[in-house]
Amino acid sequence: MRLAQIIASVYLAFALVLTGVTVLIGPIGNASFPLPRLGPAGEPVIVSIAYGTEKREWFEEAKRRFEATSPRVGGRPIEVQLQGVGSREIVFEIVQEQRQPTVVSPASSIQIELLHHEWQKRKGTSILLSGDDAPRPLVLTPLVMVVWEERANILWPNGPRNFWDDLHSALRNARGWEGLGGDVRWGPVKFGHTSPETSNSGMQTLVLMAYGYYDKSRDLTIQEVNDARFLEWLQQIEQAVAAPAPSTGVFMENFVRQGPGGYDFVMIYENLAIQNADAASRLWGPIRVYYPPATIISDHPYAILNAPWVSSEQRAAAARFRDFLLSREIQELALQSGFRPVDPEVSIQTNDPNNPFNRYAASGITPDITQQVVVPPAEVLNELIDVWTAEIQR
Repeated sequence: MRLAQIIASVYLAFALVLTGVTVLIGPIGNASFPLPRLGPAGEPVIVSIAYGTEKREWFEEAKRRFEATSPRVGGRPIEVQLQGVGSREIVFEIVQEQRQPTVVSPASSIQIELLHHEWQKRKGTSILLSGDDAPRPLVLTPLVMVVWEERANILWPNGPRNFWDDLHSALRNARGWEGLGGDVRWGPVKFGHTSPETSNSGMQTLVLMAYGYYDKSRDLTIQEVNDARFLEWLQQIEQAVAAPAPSTGVFMENFVRQGPGGYDFVMIYENLAIQNADAASRLWGPIRVYYPPATIISDHPYAILNAPWVSSEQRAAAARFRDFLLSREIQELALQSGFRPVDPEVSIQTNDPNNPFNRYAASGITPDITQQVVVPPAEVLNELIDVWTAEIQR
């Protein structure tokens, strides 16, 4: 009896200690029935990510798979919160301290540079980390033009000759599609892009149009941005643009939902063209994808913020999710969503018929990009957006 009492006491003490550790820190080993966690150790580490909406499909599935692994940092579970926002809007809201995420992942490093520039100017410190936690690209995607195939066959039966001049001439035709040899019922030629004030793709569209006007791919200047002849040419194009959407993902959804009655041509990311090609075809007919003679690549950086509202545990948890996004499994998932992976081990040129670069080749999707423009410095970009706001949208 005495021996049994001793064994029972030891077992009970061990069970109480183990239960206490499990409650405060988390299960040890493979616990089939994890107990509720109490106190600070049981609270999740929140990683809030303000990201460009064009990554929604990929990010949401990646978050689901990440959290299914029960990730932890410092014994606490990691919870990822996704906030889809226009890429330019992310920069503005953080600088104005209207949004305080752990991580920002706009469409392009252009926006990271602008965020750094504005934060440094206002606060005198860097909002970006360095070393292993410096901003890193996640995936790549070029800017393309998407056209309803029926319209493309009228304007470009043999492909574009002078990409931007062809578009400018079509938009200026007083008789609209009828004047171009199309159906009178199609009405005027309608062009669309997102707002450069809130969206990365809108800003990139302005950059490509400016380079297209000057027939070059680098060294855009403030003087060229303010040239009266360029502004007149740009305004003639922008007159055909309806109220620009705030973010690219939402804009592409509107393009598909409204069909040719809403837009004939839109500037959009390649991955969104791929993701929406089947839905567009079912609703309205096939689309065609065209790459500008010199395009611009978005690298979708992941930047953990060096900000007062981000704790060391949040930075560590954010790094865990970043590494998960860069894993081969999730990079292959990105490819299926139409992105070009940054992992060199995940090739976009395969024999797999389900590879989107094979599946949508007939629509114009190609792995080859002939030329890219050089992104102008921050002061030229800001001037271009200011001119667009003050002179073009007035």
